[in-house]
Amino acid sequence: MKGKVDSLNIKLPEEVMAAGKSFYTGYNKEPQQEPVYLHKTHFEGDGVGDTVHHGGEDKAVCVYPLEHYEKWSTDLELESPLKVPSFGENITAAGLKEDDVCIGDVFQMGQAVVQITQPRQPCNTLASILSRPDMIKKVVNTGRTGYYLRVIQEGSVSKGDEMVLIEKNSAGISVTEANQIKYGFIKDAKKIKELIEVEALAESLRQSLAKRI
Repeated sequence: MKGKVDSLNIKLPEEVMAAGKSFYTGYNKEPQQEPVYLHKTHFEGDGVGDTVHHGGEDKAVCVYPLEHYEKWSTDLELESPLKVPSFGENITAAGLKEDDVCIGDVFQMGQAVVQITQPRQPCNTLASILSRPDMIKKVVNTGRTGYYLRVIQEGSVSKGDEMVLIEKNSAGISVTEANQIKYGFIKDAKKIKELIEVEALAESLRQSLAKRI
């Protein structure tokens, strides 16, 4: 299995005005044409405004599948297509949707090696930037969340780099299934326990799920 870095996007946090309010965010990321070095917790020149809910080693890189953009433009009945990276992602990935990848899968991405840790949780910033108060619910219900990566090996990453699967997690729990467990669509305690036991799972999600069994 392999995908591609269709767009590599970074931005340092800044004050933004959206939906009638001002907030500090690194959401409005900009596509890069040159290689960018990926550190353990972030891309060089990138950052997050809300360090409580975003960032850290388990959420070093945010990935969003390219294929979802066309669907959102249709679903939201937009006059013009959504532009990449409208979901605030670092990596807009082609060929690696939530159904295709699993928690714990390891990929070579340029010089870096990364691992999927959890689904991305949509936040109020997304709804505010897109001026859609219902956007969080829509993202959750469709399962088009994207996902986070931790960095196993630092290195430079470039637009156009292949994302090559080098280790498939043995548990085989897709990001889609993890989403369904996380948001309560799957309530089976056995399934929840199986996800909790995946060593690669982000610790914050593990602790949250543990309260439900």
